[in-house]
Amino acid sequence: MIMGECSPHRTSQCTGWGMEDRRVMLGVQVTLGPDSDSTEVAEATLQLRRELLDLDVDAVEPQRAGEPPPGTRAVDLAALGGLIVTIAQSALLPDVLAAVRAWLSRSQSRSIKLELGGDVLELTGVSSAEQRRLADEWLRRQESS
Repeated sequence: MIMGECSPHRTSQCTGWGMEDRRVMLGVQVTLGPDSDSTEVAEATLQLRRELLDLDVDAVEPQRAGEPPPGTRAVDLAALGGLIVTIAQSALLPDVLAAVRAWLSRSQSRSIKLELGGDVLELTGVSSAEQRRLADEWLRRQESS
């Protein structure tokens, strides 16, 4: 999952926050409890996607991890639960983080990993002062880069 400034034509090469009109790509990985199946993960990911699309983000797309080998019907578990959030304005990142934290708070079995420019933040549905502190710290690092 990559973060950075992206040309509208070459979104695979991204390098930094830069100016307001440059896009950033935030990787999001949803995980549910150990008893969840792929259908539950897909439904939870779709629910989060809908909530993120309510924000003023450019796009929220499922993460693509490639095609399964020929002759197989395997689901790529690494891509399951993965989203790429495209944001044109860095000022929207706090809103995205707030929406993710609100979504997490509705179930203790949920956890999420956010990745931006190689900087990873992992949160669980169990709210704590430590998680809030880590999220705020992560957000400050993003704003200063």
